[in-house]
Amino acid sequence: MDYIALSVIQSVLILITFKLFDRFGFDNLQAIVVNYIVAGSFGFMIARTEWTGSGIAEFNWFYTALVLGTMFIATFFFFALSSQKAGVAVTSVTSKVSLVIPVIASTFLFGESLNWLRITGILLALAAFYLVFMKKEPVTWKTRYAWLPVFVFLGNGIIDTTMKYADHHFIRGDLVLFLAVVFSTAFLIGASILIVKIISGKTRLSWKNLAGGVFLGLINFGSTYYMLKAISVYESSFVFPVTNASIVGLSALTGFFIFREKLSWLNWTGIFLALTAILVISNT
Repeated sequence: MDYIALSVIQSVLILITFKLFDRFGFDNLQAIVVNYIVAGSFGFMIARTEWTGSGIAEFNWFYTALVLGTMFIATFFFFALSSQKAGVAVTSVTSKVSLVIPVIASTFLFGESLNWLRITGILLALAAFYLVFMKKEPVTWKTRYAWLPVFVFLGNGIIDTTMKYADHHFIRGDLVLFLAVVFSTAFLIGASILIVKIISGKTRLSWKNLAGGVFLGLINFGSTYYMLKAISVYESSFVFPVTNASIVGLSALTGFFIFREKLSWLNWTGIFLALTAILVISNT
């Protein structure tokens, strides 16, 4: 459980960081791009696996890492666009509900177990996500943007499934180097987009955004690293529901106590269900 706890704590720190970015006017794109190069560079620096620039493509997980890096940055943009067009609540719920994809995939592809008690815990977690993100005002969004939450759902689910696939088939003591390539790939794609925006005059680099990206990169690396360590030890039907329920519940409590965000009785019910889901799944 130590790996899960460390991943959850750093994931919540990421959410807090983005809240602070919004409050103090940070440019998310610049911070995200810097985050990826910091995470990638950190991985290359601490990797114990021997590697060379010309030989990195010879690792059997190399192309999987390229796919993951591309999915990381693409899903981030879909999440941002979906939050704007379809709404934050809808987007947040669909991103968390995506845990059903790796859970189902791991059951059929990797022979992991899935009993009725664990299924009950997963259903409680899904209900918790809906209630925690529910607001008093009705959720309004245009049906023409319905494809955006769907892409977020699929993107997050495919990322988690691909990480499990890489852990199951390829990663053998070279996890840090694998992550370094994943984050570096995301950086190259994100940097290309950022350069185009700079050249077109749509944005200007700021030291504030770069500094924020450095901090974000370190905790992002830690969160992803410990998540992968967790799925190498525990089954996906245990890790993903417990992790997501913990993040949702803890982030809601953080918003209440630190940012003075109001929680309705439905939100509190969702937090209670998230805790219940964690207890149920942990005892399977």
